[in-house]
Amino acid sequence: MPERLVADRYRLVEMVGSGGMGVVWDAWDERLQRRVAVKQLRALPGLSEDEARVANERAMREARITARLHHRHAVSVFDVVDDDGRPCLIMQFVPSTTLGELIRERGPLPPAEVARIGARVASALAAAHDLGIVHRDVKPGNVLISEDGPLISDFGISRALDDISLTTTGLVHGTPAYLSPEGARGEEATYASDVFCLGSTLYAALEGRPPFGTQANSIALLHRVAAGSVEPPQHSGPLTPLLTRMLSRDPADRPTMAEVAEELEALGREASEVAAPAATPVEAPAAPVATGRPPVTFRFDPASPSSPDRAPAAAPVEEPRRRRRGGLVALAAVLVAAVVLGAVLLPRLTGQDPGTATGGPATSAPSASTDPTGEAEPAPSEDASSAPPADEDGSGGEDRSEQESSPSPSPSEEQDGSPTEDQLTAAITDYYALMPDDTDAAWPRMTSRYQSDHAGGREAYEAFWDDIDRVEASDVTASPPDEAQATLTYYYDDGRVLVEPTAFELVEEEGTLKIAASTVLSNR
Repeated sequence: MPERLVADRYRLVEMVGSGGMGVVWDAWDERLQRRVAVKQLRALPGLSEDEARVANERAMREARITARLHHRHAVSVFDVVDDDGRPCLIMQFVPSTTLGELIRERGPLPPAEVARIGARVASALAAAHDLGIVHRDVKPGNVLISEDGPLISDFGISRALDDISLTTTGLVHGTPAYLSPEGARGEEATYASDVFCLGSTLYAALEGRPPFGTQANSIALLHRVAAGSVEPPQHSGPLTPLLTRMLSRDPADRPTMAEVAEELEALGREASEVAAPAATPVEAPAAPVATGRPPVTFRFDPASPSSPDRAPAAAPVEEPRRRRRGGLVALAAVLVAAVVLGAVLLPRLTGQDPGTATGGPATSAPSASTDPTGEAEPAPSEDASSAPPADEDGSGGEDRSEQESSPSPSPSEEQDGSPTEDQLTAAITDYYALMPDDTDAAWPRMTSRYQSDHAGGREAYEAFWDDIDRVEASDVTASPPDEAQATLTYYYDDGRVLVEPTAFELVEEEGTLKIAASTVLSNR
């Protein structure tokens, strides 16, 4: 049923997936003018009217709980609405392929690649655990591989552990081949259960098959999983010890998800260095697992520097080159210093006057000096009234030169040229100060990719702002080098008011901080 409007806001464009839990659509948010994924949950067969109502209430509650999770490696839930009596999830749309499809196409994956994927998924699941959320269905089909890195999806059946009032006893959640032993026995899923399921997923990526096989008989497979007897992996290399602990039959013997994320990140770096140090792509570190404050943006991995709005890759690639260049300049500075020192000391040692030692007049100060970093400094101004006069032996001039060659670093220099907190907050404040009256000035303050992918092009951008009387950006905060967050309040022409805490990523292009990505954290 394409082109149908859900909740008077989300227009269904094309069906992109279907499964036991529901149908997923590529859709368009008419209000915010952005692409979203709409998941319509299926009606469960054989339920009475009261049971169906309870099931829908449970799904709605789980969706609201899941919407609390904001992590760059987890698919975000933006909204949950009622669609003809059935829950409907509005989620972040991620063009991607699943890890399951990748395994079917390529077979077993190398340990370094699996470790990198696993580290990022584990960091998202650790953040969910910090919020009291258990995923309960971690499997290759729920790991999306996008150009910006892997994401864990489909928290549709997950819920907070303390939210048990609507739990139906005896109901087994999850895919049998990737269940934990306790899950297969019908016991309550825990954080440790997610650890086991992620271990099963990584096992499948390394071995090309799940740890308990692919038996068609689901009941027989459940018995096998419940026994918890896993065949040792053969192709996991340095990941073997961690994988074995994750697949322990006793939940108490498994590491926490935060420990899994940390170890996989380290193992991924080690495996990459051993496998192909020269060709290993630079990966951004896994997102922090602590969630005292949710990440305010979803920073992209610098895997495709050709993207116009991609933040430049951080130091790992460039640093060795800078060090070599800095070393050569420093060496040159030492040689110059040695020549100057010899010119000053040699005449004194031989008893000659410094001004006549070389047979010519004493020279004036050089037009430029070199600081310890190798950067040339401009010559001093002719107006030297503020500088102390040089003593007869030149010591005053030497002191001044030493002071001038070791300036106190400015805040921007201390941050290696990265935008400051004030600059990031000003970029957001200044952008929304232009809206909605001066879209011509605001449009260039977004990257070209953001203009097309998020704003939907200039025409859609103008149409969105045409309906808004004014917008206020409050509580603007920033986390250098590229993150900012603000509470946006939209006042529509028809009297509606929409409040949306929003996270931003900014990049610097041609000397201007531009909006490269944004995520609505909630709305009311």
